[in-house]
Amino acid sequence: MADTIHSSAIISSKAKIGANVKIGPFVIIDDDVVIGDSCEIGPKAHIVNGARLGNNNFIGEGTIISDAPQDLKYNGEKSLTVIGNNNVIREYVTVHRATGEGKETKIGNNNFIMSMAHVAHDCKIGNNVIIVNYAGLTGHVEVGDFAFVSGLTAVHQNVRIGAHSMVGGGVRVTKDVMPYVMVSESPLQVFGLNKVGLKRRGFSKEKLDALESAYHILFREKMMLADALKKIEAEVPMTDEVKIFVEFARTSKRGLTR
Repeated sequence: MADTIHSSAIISSKAKIGANVKIGPFVIIDDDVVIGDSCEIGPKAHIVNGARLGNNNFIGEGTIISDAPQDLKYNGEKSLTVIGNNNVIREYVTVHRATGEGKETKIGNNNFIMSMAHVAHDCKIGNNVIIVNYAGLTGHVEVGDFAFVSGLTAVHQNVRIGAHSMVGGGVRVTKDVMPYVMVSESPLQVFGLNKVGLKRRGFSKEKLDALESAYHILFREKMMLADALKKIEAEVPMTDEVKIFVEFARTSKRGLTR
């Protein structure tokens, strides 16, 4: 399939466009942009300087990729928005480039970001993440692989959302969300392991049992964090998942949603 570029699109001659790319009406692509093979850019989208898109990405109508950060510290430094492969970024999403020379806002592979969501400067989104309509990630937020962020969710700066976790809709997330758990309600509360999601991804009974034991110690035994982590390490089989669970808690800077 050859490139399909609408006659009304405004594309800089300096931009690097891969093979088999479809570009819709009234799209604007700036100078310092790289778009990989087999991407589709929907009508009226704007791909701004600093955007680096991999292959087979879909960018929806009116979406803005790599605009300047909404950060008072930003002083025009050259920074990037790096997006991997096979992502679906739907209509009117905004993704802002990083603050600081040479820094990156980063989105991995196989993610689905639904319409009207916002990904702010310096965010790091892993792989196979789903971010639902109107969710807002403020600056320096990290989202782990296979996490699910429901609609109308507001995530505070510097919060980490762990891999395989599920965040309920219409909530404020001001502290780190542990991997593998479900959180919801206001104020935010933990409601157990994300068992349905973990089973769908092939987690064995042994892995789930170990995570269940670690979860119970951390969230249900009303211990100080350091003591709970020591008890997990002493009593729970240290599977790879439990190691991730413990390390995430131990390295939290904003505190944990408990």
